[in-house]
Amino acid sequence: EQIIVAAMKLLVEKGIQATPMSAIAKAAGTGMGTIYNYFATKEELINAIYLYVKGSEIELILNSIDPNASLKGKFLGYYEAFVNFYLKYPESFDFIDQMHNSPVIQPGTKEKGKAAFLPVIQLIQQGQDEGIIKKMDLEAMLHFLAGTITSYVRWILSVNQKNQKLPLNQHIRMVWDAKKKK
Repeated sequence: EQIIVAAMKLLVEKGIQATPMSAIAKAAGTGMGTIYNYFATKEELINAIYLYVKGSEIELILNSIDPNASLKGKFLGYYEAFVNFYLKYPESFDFIDQMHNSPVIQPGTKEKGKAAFLPVIQLIQQGQDEGIIKKMDLEAMLHFLAGTITSYVRWILSVNQKNQKLPLNQHIRMVWDAKKKK
């Protein structure tokens, strides 16, 4: 974890090309041999960071949702939890934002990351089956939701908004209104 966190911080600050493994080792307080024992290449390390962030996201999110909430309550809870995760861990947000469409992230890594979100996907599908959420292509809906989360988090971080509860509630209401079936 120490290597992953140090590498994520450096990659966000300097980018992939400007971050040699030697700098990661130094920042993690470990030797090059130790890093290569865990990660054969920088690309392998980057993919491990991606899965680390995705795993951290879903763990926090699933633990913050009331299992007895209505479908709408769970949907809104998931959405708010995603936003709050990224506001609490802005380096994780910056890393995912930079790497999400990068060719460095392998298709298998993206599939593993997506698999962790099965409860969210199942909730959307349940909402569609019950006529609560619009019937739309699932991939299109997931990209729409991810885009709205990304835009909102960028905005809040850029203006250093201290009280983000009011705009978040308004934002969540707009997202729900866009996804709910009329």
